[in-house]
Amino acid sequence: MDKFIFVCTGNTCRSPLAESYARMKYPDKDISSRGLFVMEQSTNSHSLNIIEENGLPAPSEPEQLTKADIESGTLLVMGRSHKQAIHTQWPEADVRLLSEYAGESTADVPDPYGGTAARYEEVFLHLKKYIDKFNW
Repeated sequence: MDKFIFVCTGNTCRSPLAESYARMKYPDKDISSRGLFVMEQSTNSHSLNIIEENGLPAPSEPEQLTKADIESGTLLVMGRSHKQAIHTQWPEADVRLLSEYAGESTADVPDPYGGTAARYEEVFLHLKKYIDKFNW
């Protein structure tokens, strides 16, 4: 079974939303999420509200991306800066921009951190659009 890890900056906003939605949509896949600079112990409340309102499975707790992660799966990142940072530290990593993996352009998924609930909803719609296009 393939392992897929969604990666964003702090693993509290975008990647937990992507993890939860993808786990609901593709229950037979091994899906988790990580962050490049994890500073908080729990997922953002706006993200958790969206997860709850949509009846999605709870995401894993925020965790730092590790070498073991890059050795065990495909990393699906939210932005070009994430891809660059990972490749700088681990050139061998199988890392893909989420929009590219979905067959779209090389667009970054905006970071809603510190924004309104409406901003988080917009980001969730972006994530759903891309994840719905996965050919799993």
